[in-house]
Amino acid sequence: MNDVKGFTLTELLMVLIIISVTLAIGLPNVQSLIISSRLTSSANAMVSALQLARFEALKQQKNVVIANKNGQWENGWIVFIDEKKGSQAPNNQLDTNEFILANFDALHSSLTVKFPTAYKNYVYYDKYGQINVNGTFSFCSSSVLQDFRSVVIASTGRVHVELPVILPTPTQQTSTTTTIAPSPYETKCK
Repeated sequence: MNDVKGFTLTELLMVLIIISVTLAIGLPNVQSLIISSRLTSSANAMVSALQLARFEALKQQKNVVIANKNGQWENGWIVFIDEKKGSQAPNNQLDTNEFILANFDALHSSLTVKFPTAYKNYVYYDKYGQINVNGTFSFCSSSVLQDFRSVVIASTGRVHVELPVILPTPTQQTSTTTTIAPSPYETKCK
């Protein structure tokens, strides 16, 4: 009797078909999860910077600035105390005698940041913990236009994150699709 151990060609082909179908169904969901994670991480980094700046402004009784690197928020940002020099007012720029409190890395290349023109190069908190102007930083994905995270800054300096809200909308008799509900804050990701 001939005892041959192994798999037949038919068994191997069936396994390959099952793996292919599983990957075809699951891979888009994994990519969406990765994009969502990048957006959340970036928004949380901005929230951390803003909260640190507000706390230090109140603690030090000085202006604390969050400034972008190399003229773009996508390149990262720094948090520093804007010191007065003699009779000069703070200039919202990092000078040689000023201490960097935190340094945040660049965003992933698939992400962009949308912001009001008042936030072009910097945002600062004054010694009372108030922001120079209220507004929103929107972190957008270039691959999924519907997904975003918006960091909303009130004029009082308080910060919160706005997420997209997914609402089911029935389309025909048997199928349903999902749409993104409009945000009360301007996202500018579209």
